[in-house]
Amino acid sequence: MEFFRTLKKVFSPREEHSRGRLCILASGILTSIAAQFTGGVFYTGFLLLYGIDVVSIGILTFIPSLACLLNIFSPSILERFRKRKWLLAFVRILTNTINILGITFLPSLVHEKRARVIGFIIIVALANSISALFGSGYSAWHAKFLTEDVRSAYFMFNGCINSLTVYLFALIGSVATDRLTGSPSQLTMMTTLRIISYVLTLLDTVLLCIPKEYEYETSGEKVKLADVFTKPVKNKAFFCSMVILFLYGFTTNLPNATLNAYLINNVHISYTFMNAINATYFLFFIAFGRMWNKFIAENKWFRALAIACVLQGATYLVYAFVNEANSSWLYLSVRLSQHVLGVVMNTIIASVPYINLPDEDRTNYLSFQLIVSNLASFSGMMVGTLFTSIMGERALNFFGFPLSAAPLLLVACWFMHYVTAFVIMRLLPIVTPKYHYPAPAKK
Repeated sequence: MEFFRTLKKVFSPREEHSRGRLCILASGILTSIAAQFTGGVFYTGFLLLYGIDVVSIGILTFIPSLACLLNIFSPSILERFRKRKWLLAFVRILTNTINILGITFLPSLVHEKRARVIGFIIIVALANSISALFGSGYSAWHAKFLTEDVRSAYFMFNGCINSLTVYLFALIGSVATDRLTGSPSQLTMMTTLRIISYVLTLLDTVLLCIPKEYEYETSGEKVKLADVFTKPVKNKAFFCSMVILFLYGFTTNLPNATLNAYLINNVHISYTFMNAINATYFLFFIAFGRMWNKFIAENKWFRALAIACVLQGATYLVYAFVNEANSSWLYLSVRLSQHVLGVVMNTIIASVPYINLPDEDRTNYLSFQLIVSNLASFSGMMVGTLFTSIMGERALNFFGFPLSAAPLLLVACWFMHYVTAFVIMRLLPIVTPKYHYPAPAKK
């Protein structure tokens, strides 16, 4: 009963703020489904079918993070508009059209491999550069709906419902794709999934236009380009929160650019097996959500994150030793362990930008947060891709186990989780807010 009472409080369509959160949730589900079919293993598989090599895939993967550095110009553009809803909707449709349809149909027009890679790079860079110029618009708009008293519950429910819906669709797509492996129809299936994803992004844009657009609070000062950096840096609590966010983002993205290609090509894990495991994620929200919510309440946001980093780091060390011989049980064990910890990790990380966020000039602060997050992703994936390129097919002996580039990056990820936990504990007095939600559970 408590579960349904909280669900009604957070997402009731009758109350304005709750209705806004419901639209954001529904939009997030559609966006995530589209992202599943146009990104991750499907994106990697689509590119591999067109003969794109692992290093080129790595480059294409981190270009969006590099392009998002253009967020620096976002406040200068957005602060000129008192109402931004329709501008943001137009930009969202434009970038999805360029990115999804452009990548889908480019190979039909360009047949030379090198030219295809260049074309993919141009499309990805253009779409993400345009998106970055308006990137903080939705965050500043929707921050009003994510108040402190419901934020933890919102992200818990969002993670649970989102993962259930998204990975169910991904699993269906994976089964269909795996059954067509090796036949020309596999490419047709992936192309169809990308077109379906584009339609979903159009519906997503419609949903995002429904929540009320409140007036944006400002300090009244003239908008300056430097404000994107100066205001967040001067706010010690917010800036230190961003340092933590950068470290975490860099750490988790170290293996991301090349890991899926390694699992598909070297470990020979099927799309179905990967997404079947991912599809169980929502069960872990149901089983462990209340426990982790209590854990966050008792330890407060950042201390809870530090403890979770230590636990999560260990899973990456084990992950490094997954190979074709043991993948049926070790890969499964590692991923399910990461699901348990992912409930608390994802809830906290999603909340970090809002924990020490001031009420005024939020566009500047959230633009800075987007720059930090994407710089972290870019840095992590760039380092991972460069390391993979340098290593080539070579392997290093690690306690008697030969580890190639991708597993070694997982070892580095393990170490960096502990570095991140150490930094969090050092910054704890600064980043821990005076208020705290959710309230600690009664003994």
